[in-house]
Amino acid sequence: MNAGAEPGMRERRFDYVLVGGGIASVCAARTLRHEAPGASIAILCGEPVLPYRRPPLTKGFLKGKVGAARVTIHPADFYEKHDIALLLHAKAAALDCCAHVVQLEDGSEVGYGKLLIATGASPHRLDIPGATLTGVHRLHDIGEAVALRTETASRRRALVIGAGFVGVEVAAVLRELGLAVTLVERSDQLLPQLHSALLSAHFMKLCVQHGVEVLTGLTIERFTGHHALAGAVLSDGRALACDLAVVATGVEPNCAWLAGSGVELADGVLVDECLQTSDPDIHAAGDVANFPDSLLGARHRVEHWDNAVRQGRLAARNMLGARMPYRDVSIFYGDVFDVPYNFLGDPSDAQEVVERGEFPQRPYSLLFMKHNVLRAMFSIEAPADEAVAAEEMIRHRRNLASSGAALAQAGSRLGALPSQTVLILQGGGALGAFECGAIAELEAHGVRPDIVSAVSIGAFNGAIAASHPGHAVEALDAFWRELSIEGLAAPQSCTQLHQSELAWHLALFGVPGFMRPRWWMGAPGTGSFAPWWTSYYDTQPMLGLLRRHVDFDALAASPTRLLLGAVDVASGKRRIFDSYVDRLTPEHLLASGSLPPAMPWTIVEGRAYWDGGIVSNSPLDLVIERCGQVAGRVFVVDLFSGARPLPSNLFEVMLRRDEIVYADRVRNDLRFEENANDFRDLVERITGQLDAAAAERVRQSPEYIRLMGNQAPVQIHRIALNGACTSSATFARDFDFSAQAIAALHALGRAAALAVLGPDEEKLPSSETASDREDEVCK
Repeated sequence: MNAGAEPGMRERRFDYVLVGGGIASVCAARTLRHEAPGASIAILCGEPVLPYRRPPLTKGFLKGKVGAARVTIHPADFYEKHDIALLLHAKAAALDCCAHVVQLEDGSEVGYGKLLIATGASPHRLDIPGATLTGVHRLHDIGEAVALRTETASRRRALVIGAGFVGVEVAAVLRELGLAVTLVERSDQLLPQLHSALLSAHFMKLCVQHGVEVLTGLTIERFTGHHALAGAVLSDGRALACDLAVVATGVEPNCAWLAGSGVELADGVLVDECLQTSDPDIHAAGDVANFPDSLLGARHRVEHWDNAVRQGRLAARNMLGARMPYRDVSIFYGDVFDVPYNFLGDPSDAQEVVERGEFPQRPYSLLFMKHNVLRAMFSIEAPADEAVAAEEMIRHRRNLASSGAALAQAGSRLGALPSQTVLILQGGGALGAFECGAIAELEAHGVRPDIVSAVSIGAFNGAIAASHPGHAVEALDAFWRELSIEGLAAPQSCTQLHQSELAWHLALFGVPGFMRPRWWMGAPGTGSFAPWWTSYYDTQPMLGLLRRHVDFDALAASPTRLLLGAVDVASGKRRIFDSYVDRLTPEHLLASGSLPPAMPWTIVEGRAYWDGGIVSNSPLDLVIERCGQVAGRVFVVDLFSGARPLPSNLFEVMLRRDEIVYADRVRNDLRFEENANDFRDLVERITGQLDAAAAERVRQSPEYIRLMGNQAPVQIHRIALNGACTSSATFARDFDFSAQAIAALHALGRAAALAVLGPDEEKLPSSETASDREDEVCK
């Protein structure tokens, strides 16, 4: 840890420099250290103290119940142990993007490889007469909080300007400290951010009951007094006596130091959905970041602690090259006269509200809806799983038209409403015909996935299904008809002779429409191996096939989210292609299915990729990483069986090797979830030992809500291709594209899916599609 630049050093250079000493920078630093162990990391903190938590400043800290040590995010030795250079008094003054240098106010410079702008925001200053009088405060940093707390002991009458989240909370604390309090708000409602006359009336009544005078529709014209504050004059001419004032009229982003840098600014730092600025080496996070919110369809900044935490982590991963979009729903929490509340989402365009319970009795919640889709939720002591369920519904725009009555019903639980359906598709070459059959049967029974996570041949099937949501059967059948080989007889027994015949045929001639052998492409020494080859086959024919059968325009707009796994050949890192983020092309799909050494890598955006099955052939982990909680039904189409007899020859040894290598990792993911549940149980037991007030403060924190609320039941359904003695059990089963084998696998897929669905799933008439029945899917 350093206080400014080191003696004798006017410039230091780091791989990653994080400008700002708030939670966004700290979270980014932790993520960078975890995922880039050898990188050099520096946090430039403009304040003279260790990074601290700001939410307690208007709560326990102002009351005097929480000391400075308890608001510190990490002790000093944390940064030393993790080799994170924390530079205090290091306030940024200018940025030179070309030289990759941050200039500090003390004249020193800090060089960077990648930069994060997380300088936060500062409170508005009232530009009125008397605004500089002693006794007029703003409350945003710990120094201001200390000064305000000190003065409350000798003051009698307080004026709070602004009835947003901060203003109402400060007014309540000052009243609890024994001061007479007047709260003035320029709009007609308290908490105007909530866009709710109902909640405004509730909080108005709560304030009046506790002795706070509330004046709405008014502003402050001037403060009065000589050196110290004595009063204020309102816009209607009324004079108020006060010896303490707190200005809480909002904040503005701290980005003046970026003027002339070339970084695009407009009410903050303009970033894309991956939090990258106009300079590819610079990202921004937290209060200062103006990002495109896909949930709102508009740009804005979010001034929540939870938003800064999550954006800091995501920005760090994207600085490392992940290119993950920010699509989270931040959670705000507050406390007014011992009424702890949470708020998530954005209610600005809501058209109706659903009130659950009676304010301020507990639990209570108010749901903000638009076109039967949840937009925001205000709650008092709602269980954590309720908040998490609401977050998922907001994020995925889940249509709740069929659940309207249940929403308003007393005692109903959001977590019990319909959840998402996930489809996991593995890689396995010709065995993808089994997946095709399974998808057809699921679709016939009204099961339409909200998310498809796939690799290899599963990526091809998944892209067709996602681009034809609810009616993919015809497109899938056409794809597999063109891919199958007429006239090539599948072996009728599992003898080594049949295995060898099929293997040699495919090795020599490949699969028309999919891959062609390089030795028939005019390479030197026809029929022989060339040492400069990086694969045995050429897969260019598959690109044309994909263009014919995948509707890429429809895929880009589809409500079904498609996640594809691939491996970057050069870095060895996994890459996720996401239809909600990337404009997917045939090359993206082929990249996910480029299995070496048979197939060459595929170039996407200048990078070479191999088959994602190398890392995970049953990519439930893609869903967890990109979509968070996995809840509801998960259908895993399992192409590789579990237990098998010991191999009896080399062909069977190679077959069994592939089965083990490409076996799915779903069980590992679920085992991790079991460990997480044990951890949650421990947290709940510890929380149960606290007094009621302390326990409730813990339970309203976003960290607690996300940890403890993420316990929705997961139903894993395996649609398994068992190792029957068919062509699918031969050494060449992955490339047996004979029409006979494809038809047999398709039938097996339908039968296996039907067995999993069971008799309770009603089959839809042929004229009725899945989308006609599934009102709960996202739109």
